[in-house]
Order: sequence, then structure tokens, then C-alpha cells
Amino acid sequence: MIEEQYDILIELQKIDIDIDEEKKKKRSLPLTIEGVTKKIQGLKDNLKKKNENYKNLQIKLKRKELDLAEQSNKINKHQEDLYGGKISDIKELKQIQKVIANYKEEKDSIEEVVLDLMEEMEDLNKSIGNLDEDLEGKEKKFKKCKEEIDSARLVIERNMNSLNIKRGEILNKIIDDRLLKEYELLRKEKGGKAIIKVDGSICPGCYLDLPSDVIYQLKKNRKIIICPNCSRILIWKD
Repeated sequence: MIEEQYDILIELQKIDIDIDEEKKKKRSLPLTIEGVTKKIQGLKDNLKKKNENYKNLQIKLKRKELDLAEQSNKINKHQEDLYGGKISDIKELKQIQKVIANYKEEKDSIEEVVLDLMEEMEDLNKSIGNLDEDLEGKEKKFKKCKEEIDSARLVIERNMNSLNIKRGEILNKIIDDRLLKEYELLRKEKGGKAIIKVDGSICPGCYLDLPSDVIYQLKKNRKIIICPNCSRILIWKD
């Protein structure tokens, strides 16, 4: 009778190990998609920042273009005064020429800034385009990854349902409540392996020597044998 119970317990442990493995797979699924999600969010944040920078550059460029237009108007106005024939005083004419020269210098400086802004905007626009393309690729990957994960989750859930049904059937075969209780407690403590088979003088669970009387009792299968070192349930392997 005890041998039959041990065999059932071994079968139960195999099912429990398989269930644990399925649970582990299920827990790892969100981590797989989380990595892709973080990359997508990072790209979106970067893209948002670059778009904001681009808008700021557009505002700066518009302001500089207005400044440039203002300088051109000033130059045109003073050139009309200079060449219109209304002013004949040499000193005043020279003063106007000097003012025009200053305005032209300021205009040249503004034009340089405008060119720099346009170049910066062009580079930024290319960068935004590359990010858009990268983001599109990542989002496609995310969609595919999610579909694969959803499919894998369904498979895992089906496997777990099947395993839980088998576990219930096995539990109904165990009549030794004390043995089952010991198994359940040890299973939590020993990482899923509560019962192990022994075929020599060393416990495969803790790799320590077993006393001779323990080995004798194992061979006889007269009672539940517990490893004196790691407390696992021991069964003699035929």
C-alpha cells in the first residue's frame, strides 16, 4: 500500500513541477512585451521632444525673418534719403551712409543666424523622419509580439487547465493524508522537489550521506522515510 502511495506522490510531483513551469512561463510573458513597450515609449518621448524643438526653431526663424525684413526696410528708407536728392549736406549724407552700413552689418548677421536655423531645422527634420520610421517598425514589432504573447498565454492556460484536472484526479488516489500534508509542506520549502528517489548511500537532494538504518528502512518501505539532513521524503529507487 505504501509503495502505491509513493508512486502516486511521484506522479503528483511531476504534475506540480509542470504546473510550476507553466506558471513561470506565464509570469515571463509581461516582461517580454514590457521591453518592447519601454523602447516604444522612449522613441515617442524623444520624438515629442524633437518636434517641440522643431516648433521652437520655426518660431525663432519667423522672428529672425521679421527682423531681416525690418532691417531691409530701414536700409531701403535710408537709401531713399541718401539718393533722393533731398539732402545735400555732406555730413548728413555721410551719417546716413554710416547708418546704412550698420544696418547692412546687422542684416548680414541676421542672415547668418537664419541660415544656421534653417540648417539646424533640416537636420532635425531628418532626425524626426528617422525616428518616425523607427517608431513605426517598433510598433509593428509590438503588435506582432503582443499577438504571439496572447497566443502563448492561451496555450499556457490550456496546459494549466489540463494539468490541474490531472492533479485533481491524482489527489483522489491519495488516501494517506499525513503523507500528502508532508509533501505539500516540503514542496513549498524545497523549491518544488519534496520527494526524491534514492539508489545509494547519498541523498540526491542535499548530496549528504544517509545513515545505514535509513537506507535499510528505504529498502523495506516500512514507513515514510525523511532525509535527516534536508527533510525531503525519500523513496528507494528499484
